[in-house]
Amino acid sequence: MLTRAARGWHYLAFLLAFVLLAVLAWHGKRTQEALLANNRSVAQSLEIITLVQAMLSSLQDIETGSRGFIITGDPIYLEPYIDGLSHLERDRRALELQLRGRDFPDTPWFATLDAAIAERIEIAARNIQHRRDAGLEATAERVQQTGGRQLMDRLRGLLNAVEQRERRQLEASNRKVADTTQRSQQLALLGNLIVGLLFLAALWAVQRSLNIRHQLAQTAQAGAARLSALLEAIPDQLYTVDSRQRVSNLSMGATPGPMPHAIEPLLLDLLKQREDDQARRTLWCQLLDKRIFEVRLAPTGLGDHLAIARDVTELERSRESLRDHQAFLRRVVDTDDNLIFVRDQEGRFLLCNSALAKLINLQPHHLEQHVPGDIPSAQLFAPLLMGEDELCQGIGELRVSEVALTDLNGQEHWFQMVKRPLRTSARTCHVVTVAVDISQRHRMEQMKTEFISTVSHELRTPLTSIRGALGMLVSGVAGPIPDAAQPLLAIANKNSERLVRLINDILDIEKLDAGRMVFDAQYCDALTLVEQSLFDIVPYASEYGVSVILTPQAGPQNTEVKVDPDRFAQVMANLLSNAIKHSPRGGTVTVDLHADNGTLEIGVRDEGAGIPDDFRARIFQRFAQADSSDVRQRGGTGLGLAITRALVENMHGQVGFDSTPGQGSRFWLRLPLQSSTRAEPEPTPPPVSTSSAPRTLILIVEPDQASSKLLAEALHQHGYATLTASSTDEARALFAHHSIDALTLSAALAEEENGAFLQSLRSQTPYRSLPVLIVGLQPQRRDSDEAALQGGAVSVIDWLHKPVDAARVVTMIQACLPHQAARPRILHVEDDEDLRTLLARGIATLNVELQGVATLGEARQLIETQHFDLVILDLMLPDGSGTELFDLLASSDPAPPVILFSALDAPVVDNRLTLRQLVKSRHDSDQLARLIQHLLLRWPTAQHNDNNEV
Repeated sequence: MLTRAARGWHYLAFLLAFVLLAVLAWHGKRTQEALLANNRSVAQSLEIITLVQAMLSSLQDIETGSRGFIITGDPIYLEPYIDGLSHLERDRRALELQLRGRDFPDTPWFATLDAAIAERIEIAARNIQHRRDAGLEATAERVQQTGGRQLMDRLRGLLNAVEQRERRQLEASNRKVADTTQRSQQLALLGNLIVGLLFLAALWAVQRSLNIRHQLAQTAQAGAARLSALLEAIPDQLYTVDSRQRVSNLSMGATPGPMPHAIEPLLLDLLKQREDDQARRTLWCQLLDKRIFEVRLAPTGLGDHLAIARDVTELERSRESLRDHQAFLRRVVDTDDNLIFVRDQEGRFLLCNSALAKLINLQPHHLEQHVPGDIPSAQLFAPLLMGEDELCQGIGELRVSEVALTDLNGQEHWFQMVKRPLRTSARTCHVVTVAVDISQRHRMEQMKTEFISTVSHELRTPLTSIRGALGMLVSGVAGPIPDAAQPLLAIANKNSERLVRLINDILDIEKLDAGRMVFDAQYCDALTLVEQSLFDIVPYASEYGVSVILTPQAGPQNTEVKVDPDRFAQVMANLLSNAIKHSPRGGTVTVDLHADNGTLEIGVRDEGAGIPDDFRARIFQRFAQADSSDVRQRGGTGLGLAITRALVENMHGQVGFDSTPGQGSRFWLRLPLQSSTRAEPEPTPPPVSTSSAPRTLILIVEPDQASSKLLAEALHQHGYATLTASSTDEARALFAHHSIDALTLSAALAEEENGAFLQSLRSQTPYRSLPVLIVGLQPQRRDSDEAALQGGAVSVIDWLHKPVDAARVVTMIQACLPHQAARPRILHVEDDEDLRTLLARGIATLNVELQGVATLGEARQLIETQHFDLVILDLMLPDGSGTELFDLLASSDPAPPVILFSALDAPVVDNRLTLRQLVKSRHDSDQLARLIQHLLLRWPTAQHNDNNEV
């Protein structure tokens, strides 16, 4: 059967053929009419030409007859003359009738023609009469004088114009007839061709229709066969409900189903329901054998209905089992206080537990099957949703140690999160997330951190007093000490130092565990560091009567490694002190270096008894001692090797040992060697000075390029040369290639970067007295048209951690005080009265005026009303941080230098607190440059370097 579209095309083809035939017929009729009209025009033109020729002929007959009569006098020659007159009048009237309705000739032409004809006839008549009266000779002379010839030529001209015009019109009509005939032939040919094509198409369509009918017949036979097989194969029961509501069974399978009379009441009830676009469906249970059937009823569109009864007994049981499992899974995940949820690739929650939903005061079903954008307040747990796209792209798992969330009640929670992909197929990936609530542990860690900070402050502050007082007594500042008391003082002084080391070890362990240990990795020559460590350990080795030597270096020429110099020195101090303590008096500790396969190995060998076998497995554990006698004989906390291993591993190295009982032990550490041809950052060339005298070179470390440029320009105007660096890494490269005279550090640098860099500089001998100014600049706005620099600066002489060496403080004070007649004034801000007393006693011999205060309020009042030449500032005060005075100090004229005390172990924290205060200052560019100039001019000279080394 033809489809509706095919029938439509057939109808359109027939309509097109009919229209084409009608057009061809209409065009033939128009062509015939045009030809008839042309024929009439041609006939009329021929008639006009014939009349013109007849009139010329009549005029010629009149001329010929009149001349014959004149010449001969014979009346017989007048017959053509008489006939010409009658024919001329007749043809004249006929011509006027033919030319009527034409635009040419017009009425004046006819008047001219008639006048000329009348004149010609009159001349001929007069000549004839004169011949009769006067004879031939007189008449001949008269004929020559009358101008008949010219008049005849004019008549020919008038008639020839009409004839020529008609001939032209005749030619145009002939051409038009030819064109019309040609177009008609072409159109007829095209129409016949199209009609022929349509006829062929009709034949093809008929043939195709016959083929389709044949194929449909075969398809219907095959469909009937398949339907029969389908009805036999499907387990469902099929029923028909005819227009009379009679139910009959269509199924031919062997699977038994409800009988028609049993299901008929249900089907009739379904028929009464409202029809809609979907099939009517219900579940029906056959009570005899407890089987459940799902019955669907749908209209066929032919007045009857088709019903399908499917046995869903097992399916319903599976669904019930699935619901039980889902309920069980729901109870399991809801009993867990941790956050559990599963999301698909579109971000839709497939499963979540109550703990997650409670964060936003909802139930799990409010989240499941929804994306976060559809869930109110879902942005609260947005940190838990990050990283899932990467997991589906191939990452094994994602672990986040700490994620902070705040619920709708404003309570902060901390979670440890793990995400893993769950692939159910090659294209389907779900992400399972489990977030363990570590809020309690986080609060405990915070409490521990606060406790350690407090203990650090509360222990180190009195230790500073104890250590300083004992140092003064031992040095004889308080007067001579009796001989009997000197050993007691030595014991007290030694154990105070031991207590300091114990506190430092405990705090180092805590920082390593918490991941807060700062490492300032630099490219260093390991041989130079080892030699410095050996030099530093000599006094300690002398106490034990042990010598320390470095074996001659025969092997590696390149000993460059990337380490934190201070931490490396701590590692070497631990290994060397451990070897010294376990070597016999008079023994030797040997240090060797050798390289192998890109690794530098540093060994420390002692001549002790070796390491017992049962102690080797736990030698790097905390508080590990071979036996209790070690503690009594050699001292120590058992933390040194544990700290050593952690420090070496953080510097990407390894530490271990080799030991032979009775022959001593060799502890080694291995570090990756750095290539001697490694690329160094290209240093920025210093500005070219136009004067012959060298200018002071200041290195500006400032990440804000606009502010750095403005500060450099201001310093140039005051006679300084500058280099700029946007990070401490760039600054290190510049230090390696230039002789830097002063340094300004930005308050905008990262705390770890700034603090570690400053601490690293102060630990290096060439830079102990390097002027370091902490400069806080207001960031430059990009949308501002005017560049205005504002900020403040404070000179930091040193940054000391409690317990403080009193001798070092006195030496720095001596170097910082100006050489002037008036007594220098020093402000000491310290909440511990014993430390204030100790410092006052230590500088009692100096000609200075010392004022001590315990709080920020007292210090602020003194700074606002008085001028001081030096400020010694503790960063932890009862009413706030000592850094709050920096803005006030920077605005003083002149700004005094500062020596910082801190009982906190992490200089990073102090650095963050200190530097950020300077940004509040409001010096403009010129004032800031003058302030920096003043601070540099007042900076202590390098003459106290040797005394300042500790």
